[in-house]
Amino acid sequence: MKILIIANGTIKDLDFHKNLVNKSDLVVCADGGLNHCENLEIVPDYLIGDFDSVEENLLQKYKDNEKTKVIFDPDQDKTDLELAIELCHTLDPVEINIIGAIGSRMDHTLGNILCLDKINKKIKAKIINENNVIELIYDVCELEGQKDDIVSIIPLNLVSGLTYSGLKWGVEDKQVDLGWLGICNKLTSNKGSVKLNSGKVLIIKSRD
Repeated sequence: MKILIIANGTIKDLDFHKNLVNKSDLVVCADGGLNHCENLEIVPDYLIGDFDSVEENLLQKYKDNEKTKVIFDPDQDKTDLELAIELCHTLDPVEINIIGAIGSRMDHTLGNILCLDKINKKIKAKIINENNVIELIYDVCELEGQKDDIVSIIPLNLVSGLTYSGLKWGVEDKQVDLGWLGICNKLTSNKGSVKLNSGKVLIIKSRD
């Protein structure tokens, strides 16, 4: 099952995000992510949070429909996205994509990116917007795109055995730690890979 989580960050290109909705089996709104549903013209399957970021009349509208399961969770020790991720784990997904996770609030954006580490490693997970695809990798990431696509590799802890293939600036069996920035690398063809023996790295595929 492929699940799409909608968070309360910025969503600009509606057609781009509607395409992701159409490719998903279930849609889960993390609290204020519900605010995007009107523009995306969708009815979510689940809504979870303490509902402090969604307008009351909009909340009531989705409470009253027969499709959306509304789950109130007042846990202040977890973000709305964390609650949505926990819910997704109960739905047996093979893939989780997250939209609306990037916005003007850097604390929220960074927190949302780090939430990728809350997702079971066996589940393919990405944060996606019009300009970025962000994944957290523990072993290998197969890259697909076009020549000169931008790929950045950012370690989140001590990483050993870091090896690239198909990238303009390569490394092989390298040990790096948090603070080493492998940003703005480029694909040399339409495929590449990033591998590591231990640790975890963020892979960010970007375009202007």
